[in-house]
Amino acid sequence: MAESDFRFTTQIGALPKTVFEIVADLPNYGKWLPHSDAFAGMHNVTPYPVRVGTTYLEAPPIEKPGVVTEFDPPSHIGFHQIAKIRRPINVDVDARIRYSFEPRNGGTSVIRELRLTWDLPGLFKIATPLLILGFRRENLRTLAQLKRYAESQ
Repeated sequence: MAESDFRFTTQIGALPKTVFEIVADLPNYGKWLPHSDAFAGMHNVTPYPVRVGTTYLEAPPIEKPGVVTEFDPPSHIGFHQIAKIRRPINVDVDARIRYSFEPRNGGTSVIRELRLTWDLPGLFKIATPLLILGFRRENLRTLAQLKRYAESQ
């Protein structure tokens, strides 16, 4: 098993309550997070409104069933999901995501922590840098889109 931890940060010119509500509103991610090679929308969000125990499915191209594990408005929210990557390799990546929202300079300091665990068999281990690069890019894209949307509200 391999494991990597990441920490992504941004400053958003909106109140923590506003930013938290955007992140917690899973069925409406399409309003602020455009589709990508890794994300094509949220589905089957139950129960709604979101709370600890809410389950969801991020749609293909990479299917990611998940559950809300922490819910403490407006300070933090956590998720646990399994990214079922099927091309070009076949691997399930266990992802634990935690957002923290702290008031700072009239806006919000956002911290997105990510812990990934996976097991690539044999020679596929050489794909590890590509796997990590893909997750890094998608997390940076997500925070940039969250910032853009929250500041436009």
